[in-house]
Amino acid sequence: MKKLFYILLFWLSAVSLLPAQTESDLGDLDFNDTSLISNNVLKDRIVSYLYSTACIDEAHFDSLSMASLDRVFAKAKVNMRVYGYVLELMLNGYTNMGRSAVTDYLLNYPQLAEGEITMEEGLRLDSITEPYQKVRVGAKAPDFSGITIDGKPYHLYDSKAERIIVFFWSADCEYCHDFLTDIRKKLDLKSDFELITFALADNLDEVQATVKRMRLPGYHFYDEQRWDGKAFLDFHITSTPTAFVLDADKTIVCKPYDWYELKLYINENK
Repeated sequence: MKKLFYILLFWLSAVSLLPAQTESDLGDLDFNDTSLISNNVLKDRIVSYLYSTACIDEAHFDSLSMASLDRVFAKAKVNMRVYGYVLELMLNGYTNMGRSAVTDYLLNYPQLAEGEITMEEGLRLDSITEPYQKVRVGAKAPDFSGITIDGKPYHLYDSKAERIIVFFWSADCEYCHDFLTDIRKKLDLKSDFELITFALADNLDEVQATVKRMRLPGYHFYDEQRWDGKAFLDFHITSTPTAFVLDADKTIVCKPYDWYELKLYINENK
């Protein structure tokens, strides 16, 4: 239920006003009309359409979302300014929801065939997707070095761990605490995994107290620049919690939304 709540929260906050009766047919929208971008009509109608086709079935959320997005992008590609706007909107939304499968699908530019757009249009789309491409599954994780909250130096690329969990969290986020508690209780963080966390908090003391109270092993970092801290920017963090699993080569192999997705990945890759 908690997972579905966060999904619904995104959809409801993404639109300025949901229509009284959800319109699931996009046929009457003129995707050549760029004025629909500035007045939020395009955003509201697309999100309402996706809400009606995907959010009703959490079990198949990703596949339903991608099927619906295919239909959206098939219409949006008549105008590349509109296509780019929709692409950026959807990347931000599905990233905030932690739906890495849908995000990776979006990074392949749905419904666009090779040679179908100009080089200039392609470069513009690349500029939109570049931050997401750097942290997609299969990409080499950004390097990081720093001093932990207890004064220990750490360099990610020097780590000898076979698997590493990189976790971004907020001190006032109960869901983040639940996710971290599951990781601590249900994984071996001394031999099987190395845990690296980056915290958002009011001050260093708050992070140290929370880490101590939760009895978290691993390496923990706090940057008073918060969202503008180097790790948050390099990993393109837009919401918490956000988690990455890295292999021994520091390649991103999984971006679990919650403990259940992390558990599923572990069970499938024993």
